[in-house]
Amino acid sequence: MKELVIRVYNVRFGDAIFISVPDEDENGNPKTRYILIDIGNVQDAEGGGNDVFKPVIEDILRILNGSPLDLYIMTHEHLDHVQGLLWAAKQVYTEKDLRNKLKVQHSWLPVSSEPSYYDSHEYAQKKKILAAESYRMIHDYRIAKGASENKFLDILLQNNNRFLPSELTNLKSNITSDCVEYLRQLAGKNTHYVYRSIGKKTNGNPLYDIKNSNPFRKVRFEIWAPEENSSEYYGSFTPMALGFNKDEGQILVVTKSTPPAGVDASAYYNLIRYRQGDIYDNLLAIDKAANNTSIVFCIKWEGWKLLFSGDAEERSWKEMNKENVLSPIDFLKISHHGSENGTPDSEILEKLFPNHGDGSIKCPAAISTYLNIYSGIPDESTIETLKSLGCQIRSTLEIKDGKALEFKFEPKV
Repeated sequence: MKELVIRVYNVRFGDAIFISVPDEDENGNPKTRYILIDIGNVQDAEGGGNDVFKPVIEDILRILNGSPLDLYIMTHEHLDHVQGLLWAAKQVYTEKDLRNKLKVQHSWLPVSSEPSYYDSHEYAQKKKILAAESYRMIHDYRIAKGASENKFLDILLQNNNRFLPSELTNLKSNITSDCVEYLRQLAGKNTHYVYRSIGKKTNGNPLYDIKNSNPFRKVRFEIWAPEENSSEYYGSFTPMALGFNKDEGQILVVTKSTPPAGVDASAYYNLIRYRQGDIYDNLLAIDKAANNTSIVFCIKWEGWKLLFSGDAEERSWKEMNKENVLSPIDFLKISHHGSENGTPDSEILEKLFPNHGDGSIKCPAAISTYLNIYSGIPDESTIETLKSLGCQIRSTLEIKDGKALEFKFEPKV
């Protein structure tokens, strides 16, 4: 095999990327190595559908043909990126059987997914506690209110359910923490919790030492994000007046709030409505924090530079820019399913595509997305901006469920 092949599977609203890389073994003999990035989708009737995972995993195992999966990468802790392998392990194989079939040699998870991470990062722990408290309040409010009036709320709750143990959720979805725990076991002692590997040290923190985290010999990896300190990615959480409590049977019930004596009723109820409106702002802050901890990395192979950006949003791109890690690329996995906030501003894009805007240079790009799940995704203006910079975009919307877009790269002369 002489071509590097990137396969971007249609799993509806989620990610599943499989890469075949011409490499060599320890004796210098030709050897194809393999990388799998994420498998998951949202738990929505349209954007989800767990049955899509079976043909994807079967195709990956067909290509592996008994060879080991050299590197598995979980970009971040969202169901639309993590749930596919555990689903297959329970519904198609067994957990042990799927691990034995994949034979994962090394795995990368973001540093904040390390089990004891928050014990040694006090400020990040405080931020996560605030996020968890806010999430639990909204989750309980959703149950107390009954059926959601907006499917967007349920999708956000489901995709961010890492704050809930299995027994506490009434939402019809897998639990992120269960999926992540399974993924932690895939490579055993060769599980690596990674962060930025190039640029400058931040606040005295060393860069991640990447040399023993993979078996590749002709590939150079660069990890551009996340930062070692995940508190960089948490925003602020605003107070909410959701108006519910638990009765003696621990059943959640919505309570009717009344203004205290001497307080203008109109102003009081306006404040209540305002603070209930913060549900979405707080959920989006939680969602952004997870997206911005995405592993963003480059594969440098035979003259090509291929960028995989997970679901990194603007905050992460700004950190990458600040740390001076951005450089021209030859392939882009478009971040966050083509959302406006997943693509950086023009200053950053110019560093990725400095010579593409004149029309003489084309950069292949892939977008894994699905319509009518989140408002404005994929964002048409974002797509047009990338096209104007020379991106030749292919989308999973072009292909059937379970099938893959293919991008092939031959060594540059």
